[in-house]
Amino acid sequence: MRVLITNNTLRVRGGAESFVRDLVGDLQNCGHTAMFYSTDTEEAEHLAVGDIIQAVDDLEKLPEQPDIIHAQHHMDAMTALTAFPNIPAIYHCHGAVWRESVPRHPRIHHYLAMSRTLRERMIIEFNLAPNNVDVFLNGVDPRRFCKVRKLPQQPRRGLFYNKVSHRKSPTARAVESAAADFGIELDWIGRNFERMIGDPENVLPNYDVVFASGRSAIEALACGCAVVILGRTSCGEMVMPENFDRFRQVNFSIAVNSPPPSADEISRQLRHFSPERCKLVTERIRIEADSRTEVRTLIEIYERVIEQHRTTKIDAREELLALSHYMRRLVPLVRITDELQMQNGIHATRTGVVHQLLTQMETVKRVLA
Repeated sequence: MRVLITNNTLRVRGGAESFVRDLVGDLQNCGHTAMFYSTDTEEAEHLAVGDIIQAVDDLEKLPEQPDIIHAQHHMDAMTALTAFPNIPAIYHCHGAVWRESVPRHPRIHHYLAMSRTLRERMIIEFNLAPNNVDVFLNGVDPRRFCKVRKLPQQPRRGLFYNKVSHRKSPTARAVESAAADFGIELDWIGRNFERMIGDPENVLPNYDVVFASGRSAIEALACGCAVVILGRTSCGEMVMPENFDRFRQVNFSIAVNSPPPSADEISRQLRHFSPERCKLVTERIRIEADSRTEVRTLIEIYERVIEQHRTTKIDAREELLALSHYMRRLVPLVRITDELQMQNGIHATRTGVVHQLLTQMETVKRVLA
């Protein structure tokens, strides 16, 4: 089977990007061919670093036609669907952000959500049939994360592991204060801490307790670390056997309306630290979140979708209407970009969020040109 995976980038190390890297390896180990496409033309020299993957930023350069498209990030997904008019797809959503917005298309036969909460949101917000949306939880490759630390009786080394927080955020300050009270030496990893890592399997086993969420939390748990779940503006519980199932179903995250962080609450969670109970959590995550098992489930979904597509009559008019509806959603955003450029000048606006918006909209213009 030839699988084309789309994603907006591989340059940063986020949940979707880590998923792509693991999926490529797992598919190849199962005897399938994995290919990768991104509209990020700046990626050319970064796409295949450390990976055995056929990666292109121009679909005309793809070495062979895929049997199915594993679509992620709507702009890249719709570009691939348009380039291969007879190929079925699934759409995999990793988060409730704009780049993950869910497109509707007659050849997207199935949808995947990375958590139970996200599945419910997708069904309501995009009017999807509930039986057509599955929860596909994040996993970890225990062969890669083979180093499992033995925890001491009291935590001594901690890691604040977050790609969006910064040192002066309330969450970071609360964690720093609580860690100091416990005598925990705290390190910082993340985009805003000017330290990114590409080998978490070698770094995470050096820490007793990790403050993280999502896939980062899963990887830390697999390495034997105690994990306290972080939110964007809050800090939750330490993962324990009694709350493991609840956290697993929501991708080891906490609700956005959770109480704001406080050093007292984080200290209370640190008092739950137990080498024995944390070991039980690590054993469960390494078995239940094994990506090798999950890829077999994914292959079954691919095969079912391919078979479903074989018996589905292609309606060219319906496909063109789906593309038209999608393009209509993009037009206002392109207009916003033009207005920003006219009002402030391109050089004055290329900062922060505005810079990201401009970059994304220029990509849209190239795709639609």
